[in-house]
Amino acid sequence: MLSNQMACEDEIKKSLVIAMQRLDMQFLNIDYTVNDILTEFDYMKFSDVIIAIRRGSLGAYGRSYKLSTQEVCYWIKEFNNSKKNRLGI
Repeated sequence: MLSNQMACEDEIKKSLVIAMQRLDMQFLNIDYTVNDILTEFDYMKFSDVIIAIRRGSLGAYGRSYKLSTQEVCYWIKEFNNSKKNRLGI
């Protein structure tokens, strides 16, 4: 479990670094953001979290004026809501 957790942390961190590059913005502490994501969205599939970060950084959920933990969590929630709507849940 721990190695899987570490692998998830690394992949989320990589996704967030790509998001920073796309948006030309920085996190104050990316490790806190990764921990918050893993805690807040522990019910979601890891792959869905990565997709949500990618789509959010590409503008799928509106333009981002500030890159923060809150913004990334918004992207993930929007992804999850759209997925539920598609599935009729």
